[in-house]
Amino acid sequence: MTLSQTLAAIDLGTNSFHLVVVRFRENGKFEVIGDEKASVRLGSGAGDIEEITPEAMERGLSVLDRFVQIARSHGADLRAVATSALREARNREEFLLAARNRCQLSIEVVPGKEEARLIYLGVIQALPLFERKIFLIDIGGGSTEFIVGQHGAPQFLTSHKIGAIRLKDRFFDSEPLRPTAVEACRRYVRVEIGSTLQHIVGIGFEAAVASSGTAETLAIMAALSRNRGQEIDRRGLILSRNELDLVVAALLEQPTHQKRARLPGLDERRADIIVGGAILLQETCHALKIQSLLISPFALREGVIFDTLLRSNRVALNIPDIRRASAVHLTEQMLRHDPAALRSSKHIARLAEQIYLELRRCRLVQTGDQEQDTLLLSSAALLHNVGMLISHSAHHKHSYYIIKNSELLLGFSGAEIEIIAQIARYHRKAAPSRKHAEFALLGARDQQRVRLFSGILRLAVALDRGMSSRVESVDLELEGETLVFGLHAAQESGQKADIQLERWAAEEKIELLAESLSRTIRIA
Repeated sequence: MTLSQTLAAIDLGTNSFHLVVVRFRENGKFEVIGDEKASVRLGSGAGDIEEITPEAMERGLSVLDRFVQIARSHGADLRAVATSALREARNREEFLLAARNRCQLSIEVVPGKEEARLIYLGVIQALPLFERKIFLIDIGGGSTEFIVGQHGAPQFLTSHKIGAIRLKDRFFDSEPLRPTAVEACRRYVRVEIGSTLQHIVGIGFEAAVASSGTAETLAIMAALSRNRGQEIDRRGLILSRNELDLVVAALLEQPTHQKRARLPGLDERRADIIVGGAILLQETCHALKIQSLLISPFALREGVIFDTLLRSNRVALNIPDIRRASAVHLTEQMLRHDPAALRSSKHIARLAEQIYLELRRCRLVQTGDQEQDTLLLSSAALLHNVGMLISHSAHHKHSYYIIKNSELLLGFSGAEIEIIAQIARYHRKAAPSRKHAEFALLGARDQQRVRLFSGILRLAVALDRGMSSRVESVDLELEGETLVFGLHAAQESGQKADIQLERWAAEEKIELLAESLSRTIRIA
């Protein structure tokens, strides 16, 4: 993946859209050279965000058009991610298509746990907390993310459908502010996030951090009150629990959002939604006995920047590969009650990687990023049988559904998850076909990858026909236009295992791979 020195990220939130433009430094850091924010209110509603209204859609597209022009003026490579509003809206495809056509912008709609991971990546770039075990809360308009992490690796991630706009619509949609509504909001928050906070208490943490607009606004209000309205330094903000209590009390004293907007430090555009977010943060701090919160100036959009740099190998971070680890974790979760199937899936993944690398060694596959392709193939191989949890019949289709909809696959883009899901979908039965709607939606290069990798996976699955790992490894020789796969048997009771069954199975399953490579294949 080749990147320019200038990168940009857009965060399409429920309440507002954010743009950040950075210049990459050779020391692995980046400096912010531009940022923009616009209130859009893409989503609203106390429950699920069912529909993006035409007015909200037009507001969002106008802002995106401007943001894209700013990014291009810097010559920046641009990546855009969307959160809860677009995760939930029934008409999200209409918005995504309009963004592609009008703004020439492809948007990734990230799952809640992936949003949490990206926020954590952003925060550890802003604060010197890499070595410490931190708790992080990010209150957005439509969702709130809770994270515990250390050394760059998240240990706990979750996302709740509870945010400043949702709480406003549910409890504070009419004025004046009523004490009964405040108490109802508190009870609701305690029920919704209570089990998550109990789990976090069990995990423990050394420092607490909050990111995004709600927490920053409350910290600014507290700092201005502390400084009696004098100028404050907005860098290195800290919000104590006592100060938070005082700020929340001041907010609740104001019966209308117009009066709240007069409080020092409160942006009038946030005055109507701040109460719910403030109560959520206050309840969290009291439940976790947090004495003070560090306020991070970085959040999701900076996390997207850093994740992009990690993917391109422009920076190094001494943490496990979150994508590979999450594929293994999902496989283990789904197949934990079937140890034989779990062992077989891991063995098949190793064989599939061997086959792919042998094809590359023989220059039969020369395009694409080897590391990324290997990761996508091995992830699909690990997960190809998870649909068995639902039923054996058509389990390849169930595997597709599980992979496509799981929030446990972290670090992958939506496009990568689609490719993994389709490789697993086509590991048996019908071959990939443009008659299939999901396959037809892929670009030509991705269609080619799905056909090739599905062919490799079919062969790898056949080579573990008895789930006994009797085929230890695979190599490849070229005999003219014919590919000859050599199978190496494992040792069983001091002698080579009989792999005749696996050889026969492989001969039955080589058709798709042979077609993908336009070669004849022989199993030796």
